[in-house]
Amino acid sequence: MSDLNTQLVREFFELNEFRVLTHWQHQKLPRIADPGAMLFIERIHPDTAEEIDFLLRAAQAPLIHRAVVEVRAWHADRFYPSVIESSPVLAHVAGEEAHALGLSVFGGAGFTTILVISELPTSLKPRARALELLREMGIGHVIEFPTILQAILERISAHGNYAPSQTLQTLRLLKRYNLIRRQQLEFSFPTEALAAGAQPFLESDEPDDTGYGAGEEEE
Repeated sequence: MSDLNTQLVREFFELNEFRVLTHWQHQKLPRIADPGAMLFIERIHPDTAEEIDFLLRAAQAPLIHRAVVEVRAWHADRFYPSVIESSPVLAHVAGEEAHALGLSVFGGAGFTTILVISELPTSLKPRARALELLREMGIGHVIEFPTILQAILERISAHGNYAPSQTLQTLRLLKRYNLIRRQQLEFSFPTEALAAGAQPFLESDEPDDTGYGAGEEEE
C-alpha cells in the first residue's frame, strides 16, 4: 500500500509540473528506515505573490519551490491529537536526517517540508489541536490524502490516455465509466459484502448530497 500511496503523491506533484526524485533514485544518499515514503520535489518556476497555508490546499501546490515530502497516509486512521502525540515518527520529515538529505539533493538550496497524512478530524477543536501539534514538530506544510486524490481526478480526462501510469489510467477508467460521481470519491458500487440474507440496495440516479464525514463523533 505504501508504494501506491507514494505513487499517487508523486503523480499529484508531477501533474503540477514538479520534478520529482524518489530516495532510491539518488544513489549517493544514505539508506533510511522507510525510503519509499520520501520524495524530493522541485518546481523550476513556482507561482508567487501568495502566502502558503500550513494545511496545504491543492491550488497552492504550484507556490512551492522545493520540498522534502514524506507520505504517512495511514488510511485506517484520522490524525486525531492522540494519534499524533503517540506517533513521533511523524516528525521525521522535519528532523536532522531529512534536512541533511534535502540539502544533498537540492545542492544546499532552501526548501520546505511537506507531510502527507490520511485526513484530519472534521470537528473544529480536535482538528485545530492536531494542526497545532504537527506545526510544533517543525513541519513546513501538511496535506490530506483526499485533497491529493480530488486534485488528480479533476486534472485527468475521462477520455484521455494515461497508459504509462497505471494509477492515472485506473482513475481515468473509474471516471470514464461513472464509477466516481461528482468528484467526491464516492463509488457507485458497494464496497462491503452484504450480510447473509440481506437484500441488495439499488441506488437511484438522484445525486447524493450527504456530506463527507457526517455524523462523526468528536474525540
